[in-house]
Amino acid sequence: MVIFLFAKAQDPHAEIQKQAEKFHKKMESAMKDMRDEMKQNSGQEAEPGNLVQEHQKLHNNTSQKEIEFRVNRKTDQLELSINGHSTIGNMEIELLTPNGNKMASIHMKNGNYASWSRVVNVKENHSEFTGNWKFTIKTENVTGEFTLRANGN
Repeated sequence: MVIFLFAKAQDPHAEIQKQAEKFHKKMESAMKDMRDEMKQNSGQEAEPGNLVQEHQKLHNNTSQKEIEFRVNRKTDQLELSINGHSTIGNMEIELLTPNGNKMASIHMKNGNYASWSRVVNVKENHSEFTGNWKFTIKTENVTGEFTLRANGN
């Protein structure tokens, strides 16, 4: 009797790609921190306005992504929105405040549409709302689209 064992070989290119993406994210974060520090040292913080606007169409996509934006003390009010739909598959989008609290969490599954928006008064509570915010997007075999927006006034 002969037994054959088949092992699924892991693609070495996939591991290299994953390492490269990880390195790229670290470099982006380091560069953003350096730019922010340079602006603070020069006293030239960015003016409020369109902080982030992201629109993506997805086709059979499985991924995890983070989109960060910074709110400074010059911002009085923050307008936030998340819109999207999933024709097929699952998509989850969360919005985290600078202190890591979850402000929004929406889930779209197989034909669902979701929409969320909120206006935040930053001026009243600078300590809670100034700093780096983060959208996290997780998709699983999803075909659909989403739009994320953050505008400061």
